[in-house]
Amino acid sequence: MQNVDKIISAKWVLSSKNDGLLRNHSVIIEGNIIKDILPSKEISKKYRTNNHRLLESHIITPGLVNNNICLPHIFSREYLKSNIPATQKNINNKEYLELSTEIALCQMIKNGITTFTDTSTYPEIILKQVIKSGVRANIGLPILSQKTNWAEKEQEYFKKSIGFYDEYRDNPSIKLYLNLNGIHMLSKSGFGKVSQIASELDMPVRMYLHENLGKLNTFKKKYKQRPIKFLEELGLLSNSFTAMNPFHMTKSDINIMKKYKVHVVHTPSLNIMSKNIYCNTKLFLKNNIKVSLGTGEHTIGSSINLLNEMRLASLLSRLSVNKIDYLTQSELLGLITNNGAESLGLDFNTGKLKPKYSADIISIKINDLGMDKIDLYKCIESELMSNNIDNVWISGKQILKDKKLLTINEDMLYHKFTELIKN
Repeated sequence: MQNVDKIISAKWVLSSKNDGLLRNHSVIIEGNIIKDILPSKEISKKYRTNNHRLLESHIITPGLVNNNICLPHIFSREYLKSNIPATQKNINNKEYLELSTEIALCQMIKNGITTFTDTSTYPEIILKQVIKSGVRANIGLPILSQKTNWAEKEQEYFKKSIGFYDEYRDNPSIKLYLNLNGIHMLSKSGFGKVSQIASELDMPVRMYLHENLGKLNTFKKKYKQRPIKFLEELGLLSNSFTAMNPFHMTKSDINIMKKYKVHVVHTPSLNIMSKNIYCNTKLFLKNNIKVSLGTGEHTIGSSINLLNEMRLASLLSRLSVNKIDYLTQSELLGLITNNGAESLGLDFNTGKLKPKYSADIISIKINDLGMDKIDLYKCIESELMSNNIDNVWISGKQILKDKKLLTINEDMLYHKFTELIKN
């Protein structure tokens, strides 16, 4: 009989093996990793603990991976509509940005997101709040040619971002990547320097690619080639390169991405708002290109509901007249769990419920417990609802219990934010 730190027993466990459902199983946690997964009736034969959680009306799954979010300006769209001059001033106020980021982190935790990628230009603010919250983060280091809050010119972007990388690269709570934003946001020499840095420091790179047809055509006119080919010639493509919301793809583009095992991130709600409704998620998956999902920039009105993005991805795939193009349940679950983990280089310890993996786990209350595993799996897309997420563990540490945050004082946070806006 072995003593372990905690045991979580649930009606259903989403297993890493073929994304199958295990009925009446338990996850055994020792320290920050999953030690074992076995039928609940066999627990007493092998393990004992002082921390045993019974979830008889739930399914437990890996923590969700939100692979595209711009945290600090989560409330900007709403408040920018206001005619109050002080409100617009607050948008760039450091305290406002910190509080807004912390509120966004609260919402992510409550929506089952245990790992996220931030695409903003505020890495220092994101890092500070992430350490307090306990959530895993992939933080972008901006590299642009135009002025932002982070820097003014390319040279300053490189100097400041590399300095930030040197200071925080060993922090266990975060991963860092070079955030290029878009193909039109950097000079050719700047791209060359990015390629050199990425190679020397083994740093991931991500950018929006082929997203906008107008910008794509402008680039082709200037460089006489397509962006993906341009990046290939500069040596920027690899399995640590992530293309954000790529559309307007040719067969040649797909072949290049497949060759270098490039990762793709889609944001279905943003796709719809941009009128890119014929989402090519399935096309990438068919070509063995891993796709994950994000919730996007909140300044355009999206929410931090990754399960809703999964449902939108499913619906968009069903616009095809050919059923073979519909996303399967296994593919949908991969979009919000292990595919995202792989794109961040975390595939060996997150994104799955599996022994020796990090204990990043969420529990979701489900409605029809009378279903067998085949029926439940078929309708899992509709059964997984963000407002039914009530428990979250990251590295074995519980940070949401019965829908109550344990690492952040949410009431105090909203009070401080309200007072800041008023003043």
